[in-house]
Amino acid sequence: IKSPFGSIMGKGGKGKAGRITKVWTAPKKWESSKGKSQGKSKGKGGGHWVWVDEAPKVYKTKGKGKGKGVKGGKAKGKGKRRAAPLTSEFWTKKVEAEGRKEIGETVLPGVISRYNVKQGYGFLKPDNPQGLPNPVKKKMNEAEAAVEAEGKEVKEKGLLYFRKPDVNHEEGFKLAEGTAVTFRLYVDNLGAGALDVSMA
Repeated sequence: IKSPFGSIMGKGGKGKAGRITKVWTAPKKWESSKGKSQGKSKGKGGGHWVWVDEAPKVYKTKGKGKGKGVKGGKAKGKGKRRAAPLTSEFWTKKVEAEGRKEIGETVLPGVISRYNVKQGYGFLKPDNPQGLPNPVKKKMNEAEAAVEAEGKEVKEKGLLYFRKPDVNHEEGFKLAEGTAVTFRLYVDNLGAGALDVSMA
């Protein structure tokens, strides 16, 4: 997540060269908890498929700002990253790097808990979490325990992660909180998730 602020300027619209610190408190979000992983990992990037609250981010920049002050000022830089298109190889590479393994062909019911349209991922809650296969429950428990061991709070337990390509997109299917869905299961190096997410 990148800072939504533009360049910070002094009076008269002229910025001073040097190191400027910007502090932005990120809102509650629902994503894999990312951080530095200890030891070797089979997948690229650290993290677990668990919904957490991130700590406030501190962004440090240097160089001259360009704009008309803090309010209404325009700054050069990259905008917020958006989810890759459905046809992008980005998604295929992530699945391969994470070592995904589908668990059977059983279709289960649940509801959408969270979904981030811009980033293309979210979480759903199974109707019967205790009835999930043991390998899936084990992965979920391990991911939640690992996050708590890092000193982070798991905002809601018993959720399954899913991504934009894991959804069967059809007209009228909105991934809003509380929407009833059906899905299948998988496990990977980061935890457990849902695929073939469809409108119930």
